[in-house]
Order: sequence, then structure tokens, then C-alpha cells
Amino acid sequence: MLLGIGALGLGPTMLAASWGDVESTAAVIFSLQLILVLFAMLMVVPALSAGSINGDRTAGTLATLQASLISALEIVLGKLLAGFLTGMAFLVLALPSLIPIALLGRIGPLYFFSCVMVIVLLTLCVTAVGLGLSAVTNRQLGSVVLAYAVVFGVTVVLPFTWASSAFFLEQDREVTRYSYAVSDSGRDPDRCEAYTDTRSVVRVDLSLPLLWGNPVVLLAEPSPSIPAWSSGEDEGNVDVLRLIKTGMRYAATVTHPAHENECRPHMEGYPEHLAQVPNRPVWPMGMGLWLLAGAGSVAIATWRLAVPIKRLGPGTRIA
Repeated sequence: MLLGIGALGLGPTMLAASWGDVESTAAVIFSLQLILVLFAMLMVVPALSAGSINGDRTAGTLATLQASLISALEIVLGKLLAGFLTGMAFLVLALPSLIPIALLGRIGPLYFFSCVMVIVLLTLCVTAVGLGLSAVTNRQLGSVVLAYAVVFGVTVVLPFTWASSAFFLEQDREVTRYSYAVSDSGRDPDRCEAYTDTRSVVRVDLSLPLLWGNPVVLLAEPSPSIPAWSSGEDEGNVDVLRLIKTGMRYAATVTHPAHENECRPHMEGYPEHLAQVPNRPVWPMGMGLWLLAGAGSVAIATWRLAVPIKRLGPGTRIA
């Protein structure tokens, strides 16, 4: 299916455009395919892991494992590995359709490998969270619904909340903008002047922690940054993930004065005192939250499977 989507997207471009257009189109399709694979994993994995413990308890097979020499931690790790490997089978099947598009889009091997590793880590963490929910709920349907609610909340609800927070985080600030000098004859392309005024700035950086754990944002983190027009670096092919990463970097530093500089370095009056915009990555916080949630879920599941069991919910089957 992914290969078919890539062929449908590239077909008209290859017939009617130059090779450079094919490269840029392939890069965009590659990023969209990665996002599609990520969403597919987030849809499949909760169904595999969120009913593994309470499902066995309902079937009466869990007590047999608990009565054996296998420890509670080994039971949890075994179920975690089973759900994780099943999810990885889907990723392995998707890779053959990703590689040709990545080659056409001139996607670097480090970029490709880093994105795959992000999907692998997120799959492991979501599997662990589903396993923890399966251990604390009595009914299989309830744990599956809760797992999907967690995934939906992190992927859709929190980004919508972050976008909505822009209406409440406006702040009047004195901003100095550096732009082309304006005279009676028009704009002077060789001279830069500073203009200070008060404007409303949306402080989306204050609510940015709502996006730390978003899977799409984390998937965009390994992508190469889009360099500034004055850096002289090779921009490469711009794709969706690179745009998301650039937008996140801007949102994290929305008040930095360098964002108000429209002048070129060779112009008279260029603000040499302005520092470069700091690079504030999101992945350490986001991936740390997911790893913490996964480790906590494994610990809770192990605690819930420890024997002897002191307390069970009403109607819980033992064997």
C-alpha cells in the first residue's frame, strides 16, 4: 500500500517535471509515508498489548503462569516482548516501500535510521503503557479503550489544546525590527535600520510542553534543520518533517530578537550584536516522558502480577 501511494504521488511528477522536482516530491512523500507508518503503529500496538494481561486473567490462563517458577517480572517482559515484536513485524514489512522513495528523495542514511529508531522506541513505550493498563483494569475492552484514549490524547487533543492556547497567551512587547532602510525614494537595499514598536506577541513557547510527547513531533526531531537563507548551507529537499521541526524551533524561541532581523550580513547597519537563535530540541523531554511512562507501566504491571495477591476486584477470575 505504501509503495502504491508513493507511485501515485511520483508518477505524474516523473512524467511532467525535471529530476529536481522528482527529488523534492519524493522527499515530501517519504515524510508522509513515515507519518503514516507511525500512525499505523499507534493504531495496531494498543490492540496487541492492552488486553494481554486481563485477557489471560479472564480466560483463566494467567494463574497457571503465576503458579509456575516464572516471576512476575518475567511474565511482564515476555508479554512486552511479544507485543513489541508483533508491532515490529509491521515495520519490517513497511521498510521495502520506504527505501526506494528515500533514495529518490536523496534522504540521508542517518536521517532514515534515526526516524526508524524513533518509531521503534515509541512502539516499545506504547506497548508498555498498554500492558500497564491491561494490568490495572479488569476488563479487556476497558484497557484497550483507555490505551487508545491515551494515544488519541497525546496525538490529537494536546496539539489542539496547544494551538488553542494561542488565544490566551498574547502579550504586548516592545520589539525592535531590523529591516531595509526606507527613504523618500523607496527602500534602500544596501542599508539596514532598526524600527522599534509595541506589538502583540503570541507566547506559544509557554504552552510548548503540551507537544513534548507528541509522536509526530518526536518523529520530526531527527530530520535536518532548514538552514537560514544567509547560512550558505545546502538546504536539501524540504519535507513535512523538516517543516514541523523548524516550526517547533521557532515556537520554542518566539521571543528571540534574531527572528525580527530581515537584513543581510553585508548591509550597512547590520545588527552584528544579535546572537544566533538557540537550538532547543524537544526530543530529550518528549522521549524521556515516554520512557518514564513505559518504565512505570512495566513496574505497575509487575506489582499487579506479584503473588500472593492480597486484593482482587469483584468478579475477577483466578483460574
